[in-house]
Amino acid sequence: MRRERATLVGTVVVVVAAEVVTSVLGLLGPIIVAHGLTLVAAFYFLSVLRFRRNRMAQTLGDTARGITVSDAGVDVPVLGTVSWQEIVAVFTVVDQDRADRYARSRGVRGVAERWTQSVGSADHYLTIAVADGPALRQRVDPPRYRRWVKLWARSGAPDFGAVQLVGDSYYTDADADLLDHTLRAFAAARGLPASRTANMLEQGEFFRTNSGIAVFDGRPEAK
Repeated sequence: MRRERATLVGTVVVVVAAEVVTSVLGLLGPIIVAHGLTLVAAFYFLSVLRFRRNRMAQTLGDTARGITVSDAGVDVPVLGTVSWQEIVAVFTVVDQDRADRYARSRGVRGVAERWTQSVGSADHYLTIAVADGPALRQRVDPPRYRRWVKLWARSGAPDFGAVQLVGDSYYTDADADLLDHTLRAFAAARGLPASRTANMLEQGEFFRTNSGIAVFDGRPEAK
């Protein structure tokens, strides 16, 4: 969290300095570059804040609070217990090999990946899909975290909901793998689709296949 705050403050300082210097110089080329840098920084800033909100939602800022998987369902601090009757599928992604390969790279890519990992970037995601996303959103407490529950639209029925848990930003690799295995094992024992992959792009196809409908597109905006 400290590294994340330092990155955000540093980004603002660099952008402001670039805009001031180029304005003083009055040269068109550097001004265009500075404006482009400002736009990139703005998108980065918003993405970091969004990730930070979702990360805080998972534990409500208390690192001692974890995720519990049991016969009753999956207990998440901000949601309470999500029963297995509500869950339609689970899907996990472990992209650590790619991240490690990039981190070993030389030059800008390696530096960027190592810094990204140091500020909490995740490579192990556990997604729980529920049949009624809007209803699950209404249960989120405190309400400011409701957009953590993503909505997947479908015609003629309540939207699916998807909650993405982050494993490696909270737990050791061994504990994250234990949570991953337990979540999928409990789901599979109840006849629910449960899969694990190293490719994030396969998640959309997985949910599309298991939704049983022709059109199944992610829709993150609030209702």
